[in-house]
Amino acid sequence: MSKVDKIVLAILAIEHLGFGLYGLYAPTSIAELVGYELSSDFAFSEIRANYMMFTALGLIALFSIFFRSLMRQTYIIYIFIFSSLILGRILNYFITGDLPNSIIVTTVAEIIVVFLSIWRLNAKTPITENID
Repeated sequence: MSKVDKIVLAILAIEHLGFGLYGLYAPTSIAELVGYELSSDFAFSEIRANYMMFTALGLIALFSIFFRSLMRQTYIIYIFIFSSLILGRILNYFITGDLPNSIIVTTVAEIIVVFLSIWRLNAKTPITENID
């Protein structure tokens, strides 16, 4: 594993473990941060479920630093999940026409995660040409 991969995976692990654990521990605070209203037990469950996903993503990035066999799958999972989040934000814009700065900043951060993951995945998957 290259030093670059260790740095990228460490950043992904810290970011997503941090947000994930914060959302699990303090769902009211994270809900206020993103503008959710937690008015039922189900709402708390939804926040914790979503932030458990971020915790799991952070854990897989952390484990990938120590278990090289997880690295490729980790980058693929990050690409898939964060591309889905980006597409959801784009769809939201087309439905509502609303694009506040907070959504733009979040989307840019998610795009960076996707590009970093694609870059590192391509570095680990050499492109081969078919020679007939």
